[in-house]
Amino acid sequence: MVGYCVCSINDRTAHLISIAVQRNHRKRGVATALLDRLLAHLVERGVDEIWLEVSVNNREAIALYSKSGFARLNTIPTYYSNGSDALRMHLIITNAAAGLPRETDGNRS
Repeated sequence: MVGYCVCSINDRTAHLISIAVQRNHRKRGVATALLDRLLAHLVERGVDEIWLEVSVNNREAIALYSKSGFARLNTIPTYYSNGSDALRMHLIITNAAAGLPRETDGNRS
């Protein structure tokens, strides 16, 4: 396994809990592929929006999410156990999903 993505879904809203890629596999598009696949899955599930929190110090992750259409909303002071702040980000999936591939299972058209 070179990476993973964890997300919770509650009705039509999702929360991206974690996305990680092994250090020696970074800068190869793995995180982008994981995020794209997650968004495609959420579209299939009828989810309209996704939220996440990311360390304000994690510039690479913030750039990834921004490139994928996430908007910066606010900073949450001392969000992490080490006392660092988090940036809350949000994406309306229905606006961002136009170019995402859709899977079919034979029951959908």
